[in-house]
Amino acid sequence: MAKIWEEYRGYRLCLFHVNNATRTCFRSIHAEGIENLPKDGAVLLAPNHCAALMDPMLILATLPPLIAFGARSDIFAKPRIARILRWLRIVPIARERNGLSEVAKNFETFDEVIDCLAHDVPFCLFSEGTHRAERGMMPVKKGIFRLAKMAMERLPGKKVYIVPVGLDYEYFFRGYGRAVVRVGEAIDINEQFAREDVSEAQLYRQLCEDLRERILGLIGRIKERCHKGLPVRIPLAVLSLPVFAVCAVGALPIWLPYLLIMRKMEDKAWSHTVRFALSLCLPLFWIFQIGFGRLLEFYRNIFEDLRR
Repeated sequence: MAKIWEEYRGYRLCLFHVNNATRTCFRSIHAEGIENLPKDGAVLLAPNHCAALMDPMLILATLPPLIAFGARSDIFAKPRIARILRWLRIVPIARERNGLSEVAKNFETFDEVIDCLAHDVPFCLFSEGTHRAERGMMPVKKGIFRLAKMAMERLPGKKVYIVPVGLDYEYFFRGYGRAVVRVGEAIDINEQFAREDVSEAQLYRQLCEDLRERILGLIGRIKERCHKGLPVRIPLAVLSLPVFAVCAVGALPIWLPYLLIMRKMEDKAWSHTVRFALSLCLPLFWIFQIGFGRLLEFYRNIFEDLRR
């Protein structure tokens, strides 16, 4: 079985397709602060988690191409899905709610993660432990710091960093908005665990609070769109209606199943993920999907401005 840090055949081609599918779901995707990624040690990425599978897809689309991820272990229950996830460099992380027998399997995963870090491939772990479609953050779990400490102890002479990452969405429950990935200043774990002024329990508590504050400082910063130019935008909207009709018909295989699936889903945080999955499977309709999404957002903005 291939190691999750290895460069294996077909991965970059698949990644190119995945990244393009991701970009069809948004009006724009930007990355900020990439220069903050350390180049001299092991890197653990710690993003907020607010849009299910779309969060790692945004990271893949904007940050260095070889990144491994941790995901909740229950999605690995079916062997075929587990093989696909592993090929995508995703490994299972059990949570306490899964039971002690499952949590015990984390040690095998941690061996793989540390091997990954030893080969300078970043590992991404969502520090809240679950997702929630809001711009705030739930408390940070200390698991990521325990993993970082384990890496520090087993990789002597190698610096270990935790890097806060803010995932910012213009909209959580509708598509075609803006998305921004912001990389914050790295936390030097070696330096933190060398402190002698606090107990280990206090240190973990302080680190969790610090990481949460750093991530909060990276989100909620998408600028409000411009509301001007209605006298020009309204005639353009009328003129574009024939183009919109063509795009809507062409994109029907994507947006109609999306509406039907989302009507049955209770967790609306999967909204972006469902749209992404349909786009991923139906690349022939991307050009229509892009036109449909952009024009739909254009019309929505006009209606919102008329109601202001």
